[in-house]
Amino acid sequence: MNPFLQSLGGKLAERWVTTLVLPGALFVAAAVCAVRLGHRHALDVVRVGNDVVAAFPRLPVAVAAIGLVLGATAAAFAAQALGGLVQSVWVKPWRGPAGWLARPVVAVRRWRFDRAAARAGIDPVPAYRPQRATWIGERFRLLDSRVAAQYQGLRLGPLWPRLWLLVPEPARLPVQAAETRFGSATTLVGWGVLYASLGWRWYPAAVIGLGVALVGWRRARTAATALTELIEATVDTHLDLLTTAIGHPLPPSGLTRDLAARINDRFTKGD
Repeated sequence: MNPFLQSLGGKLAERWVTTLVLPGALFVAAAVCAVRLGHRHALDVVRVGNDVVAAFPRLPVAVAAIGLVLGATAAAFAAQALGGLVQSVWVKPWRGPAGWLARPVVAVRRWRFDRAAARAGIDPVPAYRPQRATWIGERFRLLDSRVAAQYQGLRLGPLWPRLWLLVPEPARLPVQAAETRFGSATTLVGWGVLYASLGWRWYPAAVIGLGVALVGWRRARTAATALTELIEATVDTHLDLLTTAIGHPLPPSGLTRDLAARINDRFTKGD
Protein backbone atom coordinates (compact mmCIF):
# COMPACT_ATOMS: atom_id res chain seq x y z
CA MET A 1 0.00 0.00 0.00
CA ASN A 2 2.84 2.44 0.83
CA PRO A 3 4.43 2.25 -2.65
CA PHE A 4 0.97 2.75 -4.15
CA LEU A 5 0.31 5.81 -2.01
CA GLN A 6 3.73 7.20 -2.81
CA SER A 7 3.12 6.70 -6.53
CA LEU A 8 -0.32 8.31 -6.26
CA GLY A 9 1.07 11.23 -4.31
CA GLY A 10 3.85 11.70 -6.85
CA LYS A 11 1.36 11.76 -9.73
CA LEU A 12 -0.89 14.25 -7.92
CA ALA A 13 2.08 16.48 -7.16
CA GLU A 14 3.24 16.31 -10.77
CA ARG A 15 -0.24 17.16 -12.02
CA TRP A 16 -0.49 20.04 -9.52
CA VAL A 17 2.81 21.48 -10.74
CA THR A 18 2.06 21.15 -14.45
CA THR A 19 -1.55 22.36 -14.36
CA LEU A 20 -1.38 25.01 -11.64
CA VAL A 21 2.07 26.15 -10.58
CA LEU A 22 3.89 26.45 -13.91
CA PRO A 23 1.15 28.32 -15.83
CA GLY A 24 0.48 30.42 -12.75
CA ALA A 25 4.17 31.25 -12.37
CA LEU A 26 4.26 32.49 -15.97
CA PHE A 27 1.28 34.71 -15.25
CA VAL A 28 2.94 36.05 -12.08
CA ALA A 29 6.00 36.88 -14.19
CA ALA A 30 3.78 38.69 -16.68
CA ALA A 31 2.12 40.60 -13.83
CA VAL A 32 5.53 41.68 -12.52
CA CYS A 33 6.46 42.89 -16.01
CA ALA A 34 3.20 44.81 -16.21
CA VAL A 35 3.83 46.54 -12.89
CA ARG A 36 7.51 47.31 -13.45
CA LEU A 37 7.56 48.13 -17.17
CA GLY A 38 4.26 49.64 -18.24
CA HIS A 39 3.76 50.69 -21.83
CA ARG A 40 6.78 52.99 -22.04
CA HIS A 41 9.35 50.25 -21.34
CA ALA A 42 7.17 47.34 -22.42
CA LEU A 43 9.96 45.27 -24.00
CA ASP A 44 12.79 46.11 -21.59
CA VAL A 45 13.03 42.65 -20.03
CA VAL A 46 16.55 43.36 -18.76
CA ARG A 47 15.12 46.05 -16.51
CA VAL A 48 12.79 43.57 -14.86
CA GLY A 49 15.67 41.12 -14.41
CA ASN A 50 17.75 43.80 -12.71
CA ASP A 51 14.86 44.70 -10.39
CA VAL A 52 14.41 41.05 -9.41
CA VAL A 53 18.14 40.60 -8.75
CA ALA A 54 18.20 43.79 -6.67
CA ALA A 55 15.22 42.62 -4.61
CA PHE A 56 16.71 39.23 -3.69
CA PRO A 57 19.07 40.47 -0.92
CA ARG A 58 16.16 42.22 0.82
CA LEU A 59 13.73 39.30 0.52
CA PRO A 60 14.33 35.82 1.96
CA VAL A 61 14.27 33.07 -0.64
CA ALA A 62 11.67 31.08 1.29
CA VAL A 63 9.31 34.05 1.45
CA ALA A 64 9.74 34.73 -2.27
CA ALA A 65 9.12 31.06 -3.10
CA ILE A 66 5.99 30.91 -0.95
CA GLY A 67 4.70 34.13 -2.47
CA LEU A 68 5.34 32.81 -5.99
CA VAL A 69 3.54 29.51 -5.30
CA LEU A 70 0.58 31.24 -3.67
CA GLY A 71 0.31 33.78 -6.46
CA ALA A 72 0.62 31.11 -9.14
CA THR A 73 -2.00 28.92 -7.47
CA ALA A 74 -4.41 31.83 -7.08
CA ALA A 75 -3.97 32.73 -10.75
CA ALA A 76 -4.57 29.12 -11.79
CA PHE A 77 -7.78 28.91 -9.79
CA ALA A 78 -8.91 32.21 -11.28
CA ALA A 79 -8.23 30.90 -14.80
CA GLN A 80 -10.23 27.75 -14.06
CA ALA A 81 -13.11 29.82 -12.69
CA LEU A 82 -13.08 32.04 -15.78
CA GLY A 83 -12.92 28.92 -17.94
CA GLY A 84 -16.02 27.59 -16.20
CA LEU A 85 -17.80 30.87 -16.87
CA VAL A 86 -16.76 30.75 -20.52
CA GLN A 87 -18.03 27.18 -20.76
CA SER A 88 -21.40 28.21 -19.34
CA VAL A 89 -21.67 31.04 -21.86
CA TRP A 90 -20.79 28.71 -24.72
CA VAL A 91 -22.90 25.69 -23.77
CA LYS A 92 -25.94 26.85 -21.82
CA PRO A 93 -28.86 28.86 -23.25
CA TRP A 94 -28.68 32.56 -22.47
CA ARG A 95 -31.32 33.61 -19.96
CA GLY A 96 -32.57 36.91 -18.60
CA PRO A 97 -30.95 40.05 -20.03
CA ALA A 98 -28.49 37.88 -21.94
CA GLY A 99 -31.45 36.41 -23.80
CA TRP A 100 -32.12 39.79 -25.39
CA LEU A 101 -28.52 39.85 -26.63
CA ALA A 102 -28.89 36.33 -27.98
CA ARG A 103 -31.91 37.11 -30.17
CA PRO A 104 -30.13 39.09 -32.92
CA VAL A 105 -27.22 36.63 -32.88
CA VAL A 106 -29.57 33.66 -33.29
CA ALA A 107 -31.46 35.53 -36.03
CA VAL A 108 -28.24 36.02 -38.00
CA ARG A 109 -27.22 32.40 -37.52
CA ARG A 110 -30.66 31.24 -38.71
CA TRP A 111 -30.47 33.49 -41.76
CA ARG A 112 -27.08 32.06 -42.70
CA PHE A 113 -28.36 28.51 -42.10
CA ASP A 114 -31.45 29.03 -44.25
CA ARG A 115 -29.42 30.64 -47.02
CA ALA A 116 -26.97 27.70 -47.07
CA ALA A 117 -29.87 25.24 -47.12
CA ALA A 118 -31.54 27.10 -49.99
CA ARG A 119 -28.34 27.10 -52.00
CA ALA A 120 -28.00 23.34 -51.45
CA GLY A 121 -31.65 22.77 -52.37
CA ILE A 122 -32.40 21.22 -48.97
CA ASP A 123 -35.54 21.69 -46.90
CA PRO A 124 -34.08 21.93 -43.36
CA VAL A 125 -35.64 20.17 -40.40
CA PRO A 126 -37.08 22.88 -38.09
CA ALA A 127 -35.45 21.32 -35.01
CA TYR A 128 -32.04 21.64 -36.67
CA ARG A 129 -32.26 25.39 -37.26
CA PRO A 130 -29.97 27.37 -34.93
CA GLN A 131 -31.48 28.21 -31.56
CA ARG A 132 -28.37 29.07 -29.51
CA ALA A 133 -26.17 32.12 -29.72
CA THR A 134 -22.90 30.18 -29.87
CA TRP A 135 -21.66 27.51 -32.24
CA ILE A 136 -20.58 25.24 -29.38
CA GLY A 137 -23.92 25.61 -27.64
CA GLU A 138 -25.65 24.66 -30.87
CA ARG A 139 -23.53 21.51 -31.14
CA PHE A 140 -24.72 20.34 -27.72
CA ARG A 141 -28.33 21.32 -28.43
CA LEU A 142 -28.27 19.42 -31.71
CA LEU A 143 -27.09 16.38 -29.80
CA ASP A 144 -30.43 16.31 -27.95
CA SER A 145 -32.37 16.94 -31.16
CA ARG A 146 -30.58 14.24 -33.13
CA VAL A 147 -31.12 11.61 -30.43
CA ALA A 148 -34.80 12.56 -30.13
CA ALA A 149 -35.25 12.39 -33.91
CA GLN A 150 -33.51 9.03 -34.23
CA TYR A 151 -35.13 7.37 -31.21
CA GLN A 152 -38.77 8.43 -31.34
CA GLY A 153 -38.52 11.42 -29.01
CA LEU A 154 -36.18 9.85 -26.44
CA ARG A 155 -34.71 12.57 -24.20
CA LEU A 156 -30.95 12.52 -23.85
CA GLY A 157 -30.80 14.56 -20.64
CA PRO A 158 -32.46 12.00 -18.33
CA LEU A 159 -31.06 9.11 -20.37
CA TRP A 160 -27.35 9.90 -20.36
CA PRO A 161 -26.42 9.57 -16.63
CA ARG A 162 -28.22 6.22 -16.42
CA LEU A 163 -26.63 4.96 -19.61
CA TRP A 164 -23.20 6.08 -18.41
CA LEU A 165 -23.49 3.80 -15.37
CA LEU A 166 -23.74 0.78 -17.68
CA VAL A 167 -21.17 1.69 -20.32
CA PRO A 168 -18.02 -0.50 -20.10
CA GLU A 169 -14.81 1.21 -19.08
CA PRO A 170 -13.08 0.92 -22.50
CA ALA A 171 -16.01 2.75 -24.11
CA ARG A 172 -15.86 5.50 -21.50
CA LEU A 173 -12.25 6.43 -22.09
CA PRO A 174 -12.68 8.33 -25.40
CA VAL A 175 -15.62 10.30 -23.99
CA GLN A 176 -13.66 11.19 -20.85
CA ALA A 177 -10.63 12.20 -22.92
CA ALA A 178 -12.75 14.48 -25.12
CA GLU A 179 -14.40 16.01 -22.06
CA THR A 180 -10.98 16.65 -20.51
CA ARG A 181 -9.78 18.34 -23.72
CA PHE A 182 -12.88 20.52 -23.74
CA GLY A 183 -12.35 21.55 -20.12
CA SER A 184 -8.67 22.28 -20.76
CA ALA A 185 -9.58 24.41 -23.76
CA THR A 186 -12.03 26.53 -21.76
CA THR A 187 -9.41 26.95 -19.02
CA LEU A 188 -6.96 28.12 -21.69
CA VAL A 189 -9.48 30.78 -22.68
CA GLY A 190 -9.60 31.72 -19.00
CA TRP A 191 -5.84 32.23 -19.05
CA GLY A 192 -6.26 34.40 -22.11
CA VAL A 193 -8.75 36.59 -20.25
CA LEU A 194 -6.35 36.91 -17.32
CA TYR A 195 -3.46 37.95 -19.55
CA ALA A 196 -5.67 40.37 -21.44
CA SER A 197 -6.64 41.98 -18.14
CA LEU A 198 -3.01 43.10 -17.76
CA GLY A 199 -3.17 44.82 -21.14
CA TRP A 200 -4.29 48.14 -19.70
CA ARG A 201 -0.90 48.35 -18.00
CA TRP A 202 1.39 46.34 -20.32
CA TYR A 203 0.31 45.96 -23.96
CA PRO A 204 2.26 42.71 -24.69
CA ALA A 205 -0.04 41.00 -22.20
CA ALA A 206 -3.05 41.96 -24.32
CA VAL A 207 -1.42 40.42 -27.40
CA ILE A 208 -0.54 37.27 -25.47
CA GLY A 209 -4.05 37.08 -24.00
CA LEU A 210 -5.71 37.42 -27.39
CA GLY A 211 -3.51 34.72 -28.89
CA VAL A 212 -4.07 32.33 -25.98
CA ALA A 213 -7.85 32.91 -26.06
CA LEU A 214 -8.00 32.26 -29.81
CA VAL A 215 -6.07 29.02 -29.43
CA GLY A 216 -8.36 27.95 -26.59
CA TRP A 217 -11.45 28.83 -28.61
CA ARG A 218 -10.24 26.79 -31.56
CA ARG A 219 -9.39 23.82 -29.37
CA ALA A 220 -12.78 24.07 -27.65
CA ARG A 221 -14.62 23.84 -30.98
CA THR A 222 -12.62 20.77 -31.95
CA ALA A 223 -13.14 19.13 -28.56
CA ALA A 224 -16.87 19.95 -28.54
CA THR A 225 -17.26 18.31 -31.95
CA ALA A 226 -15.47 15.18 -30.77
CA LEU A 227 -17.37 15.07 -27.46
CA THR A 228 -20.83 15.40 -28.98
CA GLU A 229 -20.07 12.81 -31.65
CA LEU A 230 -18.76 10.38 -29.04
CA ILE A 231 -21.79 10.86 -26.81
CA GLU A 232 -24.11 10.22 -29.74
CA ALA A 233 -22.07 7.18 -30.74
CA THR A 234 -22.27 5.84 -27.18
CA VAL A 235 -26.05 6.13 -27.26
CA ASP A 236 -26.18 4.42 -30.66
CA THR A 237 -24.04 1.47 -29.58
CA HIS A 238 -25.13 0.95 -25.96
CA LEU A 239 -28.77 1.97 -25.75
CA ASP A 240 -29.83 -1.68 -25.69
CA LEU A 241 -27.87 -2.15 -22.44
CA LEU A 242 -30.02 0.41 -20.71
CA THR A 243 -33.36 -0.71 -22.11
CA THR A 244 -32.58 -4.31 -21.18
CA ALA A 245 -31.49 -3.28 -17.68
CA ILE A 246 -34.84 -1.58 -17.02
CA GLY A 247 -36.82 -4.50 -18.38
CA HIS A 248 -37.65 -3.19 -21.84
CA PRO A 249 -35.39 -4.94 -24.38
CA LEU A 250 -35.25 -3.25 -27.76
CA PRO A 251 -37.56 -4.94 -30.29
CA PRO A 252 -36.00 -6.10 -33.58
CA SER A 253 -37.69 -3.21 -35.39
CA GLY A 254 -36.05 -0.68 -33.08
CA LEU A 255 -37.34 1.67 -30.43
CA THR A 256 -41.03 2.49 -30.73
CA ARG A 257 -42.59 5.83 -29.84
CA ASP A 258 -44.62 4.22 -27.06
CA LEU A 259 -41.53 2.64 -25.52
CA ALA A 260 -39.58 5.90 -25.80
CA ALA A 261 -42.43 7.73 -24.05
CA ARG A 262 -42.48 5.16 -21.24
CA ILE A 263 -38.69 5.42 -20.81
CA ASN A 264 -38.90 9.22 -20.69
CA ASP A 265 -41.69 9.05 -18.14
CA ARG A 266 -39.75 6.61 -15.98
CA PHE A 267 -36.52 8.60 -16.04
CA THR A 268 -38.17 11.97 -15.44
CA LYS A 269 -40.56 10.58 -12.81
CA GLY A 270 -43.47 12.04 -14.72
CA ASP A 271 -42.10 15.61 -14.89
